[in-house]
Amino acid sequence: MTASDTARADLRADAIRRLIRPASIAIVGASADFGKVNGRPLKHLLDKGYAGRILPVNPKYEQIAGLPCVPTIEALPEAADLAIVAVPAAEVADSIDALGRRGVRAAVVFSSGFGETGPEGRALEQRVAALAQGHGLALCGPNCLGFVNAFDKVYATFSQYADGETGPGPVAFVTQSGAFGTAIAALARQRGLGLGYFINTGNQADLDFAELMLAVIDDPRIRVAAGYLEGLEDGAALIRLAERCHALGKPLVLTKVGRLASGQRAAASHTGALAVADTVFDAVVRQHGVLRARNEEQMLDMLQALSQDRRAEGRGLGIATQSGGAGVMMADRAEEVGLAVPELAAATQERLLQVMPAFGSAGNPVDVTGQFVARPELLRESVVALLDDPAVHIGIVWLQLMTAHVDTLVRIFCEIRDRSRKPWFVCWVAAPEAALQRLRAEGIVVFSAGERAVEAAAALARHGEFLRRRRL
Repeated sequence: MTASDTARADLRADAIRRLIRPASIAIVGASADFGKVNGRPLKHLLDKGYAGRILPVNPKYEQIAGLPCVPTIEALPEAADLAIVAVPAAEVADSIDALGRRGVRAAVVFSSGFGETGPEGRALEQRVAALAQGHGLALCGPNCLGFVNAFDKVYATFSQYADGETGPGPVAFVTQSGAFGTAIAALARQRGLGLGYFINTGNQADLDFAELMLAVIDDPRIRVAAGYLEGLEDGAALIRLAERCHALGKPLVLTKVGRLASGQRAAASHTGALAVADTVFDAVVRQHGVLRARNEEQMLDMLQALSQDRRAEGRGLGIATQSGGAGVMMADRAEEVGLAVPELAAATQERLLQVMPAFGSAGNPVDVTGQFVARPELLRESVVALLDDPAVHIGIVWLQLMTAHVDTLVRIFCEIRDRSRKPWFVCWVAAPEAALQRLRAEGIVVFSAGERAVEAAAALARHGEFLRRRRL
């Protein structure tokens, strides 16, 4: 790399840093109506407590929410780190040009009416991208919801997701779809999964999925990266992202749609995304240790498993159940997804027999029966013994209902957590909401269906296996 290449790379990195972690934000087209798209970002920034400077731009107002409002970009009192552009598509190119001339080096463009609409829109999008590139301005969008950096309370978005609780967490989520990405973010919140970053790439006229994810994955507060893709233009960039994730020991989970011809056509009409042969995509990401989820629910299952801090050292699955039938079902699914359900060592079986009722099972799956309600130590000691077995690398505890025993069960699960260092999950079917909330607060991963827990365990095992291969 030449000195000029290095200088350009440094300027680009600085522009992206300003985008993601701005000390000041200009809102071009800001509105005093907080119900409008161009009013919502200001509302979110004020409501969530953004500590930087906010600079509204709109000739209609002298002030908005007590903040001075300037009539033009040229009148900005300073070159903001980030500009939120919320004006009609026909005004975007002039806005980007004016921002660049004013010294602003990063912008997020909400406006639609670009590459997703046809040839004229694509030409306009290319002009906007060329202007941004000419000024060295990093651009997110157009046709996007913007982004949230929950750590620094940066709400450069009009997304409904920002209306609710958006406390930071260990997941960085980048999505090419705005509405579907918002739905995934809302589901993550329901599960108690905090998103440290939520970014919608939109049409990717400049910044694409991989570059935006690379900008946030280095944050030490992030444990796992997740993405929703509709198309892929730069396969090499995705591979570089995967390599960086593995260098950091952080899993990358992707849901990519457009697997078949009809889906590819739909993706192209949605954001102008470029389809890539799904078999090629699948082979490449698997080779580089990327975990692929079929849909949003499986993605969230994987994120629950991977965001906790324990890693699997093998593919052996230990199952403890309140139901023999549930154990059989999970054992079947485990074999289908490449996990082993090993026979337990003689010493482990002896430990189990010492606490197990005569009608229980000391094999794997371990059937602890409903007796643990009367004898809580039965469940605790059985699961601890199961996790201590050298052939078991991940554990799942299955139970159902138990509404009257939430306090006892939460206490038992906390004791199991404290007595083992291996990863394990609770599968609590029809669990009381209070139980879910308390287990999540204790850092215990909980699922509502057995097969989903098994598939999440398989993702955890695959990630651990890839990391071990890389260390060899």
